[in-house]
Amino acid sequence: KTIKGIDRKTDDALWKRYAKARDAFNRRRGAHFAELDRERAGAKARKEELIVRAEELSSSTDWGTTSAKFRELLVEWKAAGRAPRDADDALWHRFKAAQDVFFAARNSATSERDNEYAANASAKIALLEEAEKTIDPVTDMDAARRDFRAFRDKWDEIGKVPREQMGSLEGRARALEKRIRDAEDAQWQRTDPEAEARAAQFADRAAQLEEQARKAEERGKAKDAAKLREQAAQWQEWAQAAASAIADR
Repeated sequence: KTIKGIDRKTDDALWKRYAKARDAFNRRRGAHFAELDRERAGAKARKEELIVRAEELSSSTDWGTTSAKFRELLVEWKAAGRAPRDADDALWHRFKAAQDVFFAARNSATSERDNEYAANASAKIALLEEAEKTIDPVTDMDAARRDFRAFRDKWDEIGKVPREQMGSLEGRARALEKRIRDAEDAQWQRTDPEAEARAAQFADRAAQLEEQARKAEERGKAKDAAKLREQAAQWQEWAQAAASAIADR
């Protein structure tokens, strides 16, 4: 409008070109903002759906699974894009409020669980110390077995302990059980009927050979008698070795 000195015909032609370009720009701009409005309306709808899901999850006590679901919802929230500016912040506050309800409850439950597990660990330590002092399989195997069964029942009743203490406590319980098992093995070896039977067989064989040697000598077969006595001595040696092995167990 401030440009002068152009004839009307030229001016009209230039104006038409300008108006055409302006209208094309305005149409593109209008289409762009209309598309933005549609995208933001879609984002708003998606975020409202996510809020509904978050609010449904907020009262869950399945801590592990629900924590994972909230992480998935947050990924979807970020992928949903921005809603209209006047709504986006309000939507986020609603979504976060649902998260906060769940995680506050989870943290409270975790704290209670940690306190419970710590108390359980203290109870198991006290139970172990008592059992380690009183269970003596060497002195009384039957009492040791009975007391260990009672120990295990109480152990299981106490319940879980903090993860970092599980290994050491279970290790001590297994060591106590192994002490009983080792004593049982040693007792069995001392009273192994097969070993005792072998020792008796060796002694019987030695006695038989001695008797045969005596009879051979009576018949005047001195060489046979000497051989038989030599064999009897060998069997007697084996019998004594077997008896010593049993006694040493």
